[in-house]
Amino acid sequence: MIKLNIKKKVFSGRVVISNLSVDIQNNDFIIITGASGVGKSTLLNIIGLIDTSYHGRYILNGIDVSKINHKNQLYLRGGYFGYVFQDSLINEKQTVLRNLLSVIELKKQSEYSHVILNELKKVGLHNISPETSASLLSGGEKQRIALARALIKKPKILLADEPTASLDNDNKEKVMNVILNYYKRGGTVVMITHDTNIITTDMKVITL
Repeated sequence: MIKLNIKKKVFSGRVVISNLSVDIQNNDFIIITGASGVGKSTLLNIIGLIDTSYHGRYILNGIDVSKINHKNQLYLRGGYFGYVFQDSLINEKQTVLRNLLSVIELKKQSEYSHVILNELKKVGLHNISPETSASLLSGGEKQRIALARALIKKPKILLADEPTASLDNDNKEKVMNVILNYYKRGGTVVMITHDTNIITTDMKVITL
């Protein structure tokens, strides 16, 4: 699915990644770990086509990403990836519904409105009304809304940057259950974490 070779990635005048090869197959669960500042989030952003300013080569399903224009890169990014970040990036001034639909093109939002309740159920929030203000949600609920938002378009690859770092043990377990269910249904996961307790033998670990 993905073959990535980063010869050099420079950030703020400093080489943060060099001579790194990453091979991601369908239904892999990849863990990226390492000390702070070694380039974990940078690597995740490169995999997710958010950051394309590096020296190297990236093949996504046979497509050489470096040889296509920015518009087509955006098309691939939207079609392949769902994103969850440590800070849920939920807009508290909007409802749960508006947050979930924010990743959907305006002209297609009506097609997704009918699946909102089902998406909330998948992340264990069946008791939350889509019209609820996001400002009323707890930190754990916001992170599960962020997961629902990432999964609503049924991405082929879920990218998660320390999605459980700021959560208590109960919410951490709930968030990981959602991610593991996505993986068990055939999804591919690339996740940054410092929590070695969640790593199992079927996961592949990249240590930076």
